[in-house]
Amino acid sequence: MITLTAQEVCQACSGELLAGEPGAAISAVSTDTRRELEGALFIALRGENFNGGDYLEEALSKGAAGVMAQVGDARRAAETGAAVVIAVDDTGDALGRLAALVARRTGARVVAITGSSGKTSTKDILCGLLEPRLKVVASRSSFNNEVGVPLTLLSAEAGTEAIIVEMGMQAPGEIGGLCRIAGPGIGIITNIGPAHLEYSGSIENIAAGKAELAACLPPDGGLVYPYGERLLEPHLAGLDLEMVSFGFDAAADIHPVSESFTSDSMHAVIDCRGSELEVSFNFRARHHLLNAMAAIGACMLMGIPLGGLVEAAAGIVLSDMRGEPVRLRDDTVIINDCYNANPLSMESSLRYLHELAAGRRTVAIIGDMGELGEDARSYHYRVGRAAADMGTDLIIAVGELSTEYLAGAASVDSARRDLHSGDCEAAIAAAAGSLRPGDVVLVKASRFMGLERIVEALTAEAGEDAGAGGGTGKGG
Repeated sequence: MITLTAQEVCQACSGELLAGEPGAAISAVSTDTRRELEGALFIALRGENFNGGDYLEEALSKGAAGVMAQVGDARRAAETGAAVVIAVDDTGDALGRLAALVARRTGARVVAITGSSGKTSTKDILCGLLEPRLKVVASRSSFNNEVGVPLTLLSAEAGTEAIIVEMGMQAPGEIGGLCRIAGPGIGIITNIGPAHLEYSGSIENIAAGKAELAACLPPDGGLVYPYGERLLEPHLAGLDLEMVSFGFDAAADIHPVSESFTSDSMHAVIDCRGSELEVSFNFRARHHLLNAMAAIGACMLMGIPLGGLVEAAAGIVLSDMRGEPVRLRDDTVIINDCYNANPLSMESSLRYLHELAAGRRTVAIIGDMGELGEDARSYHYRVGRAAADMGTDLIIAVGELSTEYLAGAASVDSARRDLHSGDCEAAIAAAAGSLRPGDVVLVKASRFMGLERIVEALTAEAGEDAGAGGGTGKGG
């Protein structure tokens, strides 16, 4: 973080300095007393079930340079003689205002990425393409909400040239709020699909919410968007922006001319508005080619020469639990895609399962997908049907809603002998009795299911083959 004075923090947040010197230096911010606090300003966030104001004393005892809290909590902290105490009306709002100030002070270009799936992998790819050329700050893990986005911006230091933030949403209005904090100049919309329907209500609402990113971009900004996504068309019409489309269709601004794959890498010739880019990636899931083309679109909008991307592409490392192939000693391959799931990403991962298997026996250990609203069972049924249509040899369904996977698969072939497990422990036992050496196994579900425990158990049982070269590619 760039260094600010306590007075500058107060001005940015409409706060009152109750203790400490106006010129006191603030060079770090934290919202979690479990993390390093030495010399940082601790901001006491509040939520439905917690009050960070209860941890002010702990934060100060761990070396925090000061605290920011809502008025009552701040007044109590000021009585302890803390170095810096700032009172604000709303600590969440203050966090966003402070982050916006830091982002502006750096002068960095802000790229915001949203979409129903693929945000993190697109962020990883874009970061990898830019880092050899620019000083980049990017979202950590799933820092994609009203807390994570500001914390990403606050991590920018003097000299930062690009900040990449992920923006998630559950309901319309949230992306617009995040944009008002981050002030992006370039936006990427990866795709539109059924995710968080429990809160957004419809896929049309999801499209409207994602399109808030485009509406918030400045006139000299640019948008990268998926070619042919009709749900976005009414929201993009008439916007005064440079727009770059991507997709597998040859009519897209960025599209593949040719593709080839090895067990853990991908080589593609990509048409970028008439200029060809020949590039290799150390991941091989075909849906990641879409993420890569979106990232390339952002590079084009930033004026990065295409030729400079070739060497950078070979060093890209994707985040954990997003399609990582783990090769076991018995020649089984586990696709660890446990981080999250929705119907769109589930079907993409099932296609990847069959691409990677290349005729070997395929097993899908798939768990419940959350937040799909009143049509949740129907979406699970459709995924099960898709899995069977693709020829998946065995489905081990995990969780309450996952019984619909089996129903959907049975609608394709009533003679199937798929399995259902109520939880991870039962699924581990089912897998132990069903998997064969040489199988290719997808493990995927929404985050709350915790299916990485299955991957850990299977890996411990059979042993990871360190010499097999599973690659560093990890899915989205």
